[in-house]
Amino acid sequence: MYKLLPILLFAYGLAVTTEDIYDNSYALIIGIDKYENVRSLDYAVKDAEDIQSMLIDKFHFQQDNIVLLKNEEATKTSIIQEFSNITNKAESNDRVLIFFAGHGETMDLPDGGEMGFLLPVDGNKTDLYISAIKMEELKTISLLSEAKHILYLVDACYGGLTAVGARTIEIQPTPNYIQKITQYKSRQIITAGGRNEKVIEKAEWGHSAFTKNLLSGLRDWMADSDRDGIITVQELGTYLKKKVTIDSDYQQTPKTRNLTTDEGEFVFISGVENKRTNEISIADNQKQKNFIQSSDLKFNRDSYTSFFASLHSHIGLMVEDDTFINPKQTISFGLGLSPSSSYAYDLDNTAPILLTISPSVSIKNYLGGSGDIYWHYGLGLILLTDFKENDNSNYYGFEALIGWGKIGFKGNILPFIPIRSVKFSTGYQILFQPGENRDVDQGIEFKVTIGYKHKRSYSEGVKIYSD
Repeated sequence: MYKLLPILLFAYGLAVTTEDIYDNSYALIIGIDKYENVRSLDYAVKDAEDIQSMLIDKFHFQQDNIVLLKNEEATKTSIIQEFSNITNKAESNDRVLIFFAGHGETMDLPDGGEMGFLLPVDGNKTDLYISAIKMEELKTISLLSEAKHILYLVDACYGGLTAVGARTIEIQPTPNYIQKITQYKSRQIITAGGRNEKVIEKAEWGHSAFTKNLLSGLRDWMADSDRDGIITVQELGTYLKKKVTIDSDYQQTPKTRNLTTDEGEFVFISGVENKRTNEISIADNQKQKNFIQSSDLKFNRDSYTSFFASLHSHIGLMVEDDTFINPKQTISFGLGLSPSSSYAYDLDNTAPILLTISPSVSIKNYLGGSGDIYWHYGLGLILLTDFKENDNSNYYGFEALIGWGKIGFKGNILPFIPIRSVKFSTGYQILFQPGENRDVDQGIEFKVTIGYKHKRSYSEGVKIYSD
C-alpha cells in the first residue's frame, strides 16, 4: 500500500511527508581535512558537520541513524565497514544518504580508459588500488542493499565512474511521475566535478563550492524548482550544476548520474509543512478529476458531515456514510437532526420544543468512476416529537428525493463556514399523525445540503482525502 500512497496524496493536493514515502532514513557522512599522505583541505570536516546538522534539523533524520567519520576516523577499513553496515541495515522501504568530502583521484588504465578513487585519510596516490576506495565499490555496495533509495553526494572531483547516464533536466510534475520516483528503487550519485577539475574552497564561504550550494539547495529550499514541496535528485543536480559552476568560476561542474537503470528517485521533503496553500485551485480540481476518472482505483467509503436546509424542516445537521458497491455507485445511509419544524406551528399555533430525526437511505451514481459529481435518489423516514409532550406532539412521515451533488472541493460560504460538498434534492414529503390514519402535511420537498467535512478512503482503509 505504501507504494500507492504518494500518488494518492499528490492527486488530492495534500501535503506529502517523509513518513508517507520512507520508513527510516540512514546517513553515512565523511569529512577529511588532515590527510596522512596528501595535502590537507580546510573545510571538508565543517562540510560534513553542517550536512549532518541539516539532515537532523531540516529533514528529521534520527541521530542514531547517522554515522559521522572525521579525519583519523575515516580510514579505508572503517569507511568500507560503515558502507556495509548502513546499507545492510536499511530495509526495502528505507533510504540511505552517503556524503563524502575529501580528495578524489583518477588513474589511467594501461589499455585506455580510467578508474576513479576516493581517498580515505590513509590513502596514498602512489598506490591507489591498495590504499583508496574504487568508485565502482560504491555501486557494488549499493546493489547488495535492500534499501529503496540510495544517494551518494561526493564533494570530490574524479573520473572513471561507470554510470548509466545523466538525468534529464526536464521536470514532469505529473501523478505518474511522482508515483514512479517514490515507488521504484534508485541508486544515484552527484559529484562535485570531473577529472582534472579542482574542488574550490573559500574562507568567505567556510565551505567548498559544492557543499555551500548543497546546503542552500536543501536547507534553504532553493533547489525546489517547481515549488511542489519536494526536491528530487533531478532537481538538486540541476541546481548544483548551475550554481557550483558559477561560484567556482567554471573550474568545476557537478555531475548527476544513475548507477543502475532503476527509475526511482531519492527525494527530500522538508520537516516544515510545504508551501501548498489550503485552497485547491481550479487546476488542482481538474487534476483530481482527471486522475480519479482515468484510474481503476477501488474506493470503499465516503463520509460527510453537513448542514441542511429544507422547505419543511428548516435547518439541521446531517451525517452520511457511503459505501461503494461498484466504482461508480454507492449506497448511502444518513441521519439528520433538526431542532425545529414548521408542522407543529400549523397544527396548534404554539411554540414547542421540537426535534426532528430523519434517517435515510439513497443511491449515488457518479458520472465518472468514483468521481466528484453524482446524481442520487433515495427515501427518508421522518420522526418528529414535541418535548412539551402535548397530545398531538408526535408525528411520522416519509420523503422521496432525487437530485445531484458534488464533492472534493474547497470553498467558503463565509470566511468561517467552509464548503467541502454540496447536494441539491427535490421530491415529495408526507407527514402522518399516529392513530388518526390521516396525513397532516404533504407537498413538494426541496433540500440543500452543504458539507463542511468529507473523508474518502481506499479499499484497504488508507485515508486519502479529508477536510
